[in-house]
Amino acid sequence: MPGQILSPVPISPTKARDMMSSNEFFKSLSATLESSNDSTTPVRSIRENDWDVPAPPPPSPVSFHKDHWQRSFRR
Repeated sequence: MPGQILSPVPISPTKARDMMSSNEFFKSLSATLESSNDSTTPVRSIRENDWDVPAPPPPSPVSFHKDHWQRSFRR
């Protein structure tokens, strides 16, 4: 079906001009990092249990051992 074929979407010249180049991005990022105050608080602090391993998953309610199958299913 031709309606399902993916094709690239052309970008109009006005949108291409509005996009930030990688050089502009890094200049903006550097300026932001240089102007930031050292007294700002971190966005997220690391808590005591952040690095703990999560609990294992619960046991499966389905058993695939032959001993647990009904006799009518065995051959």
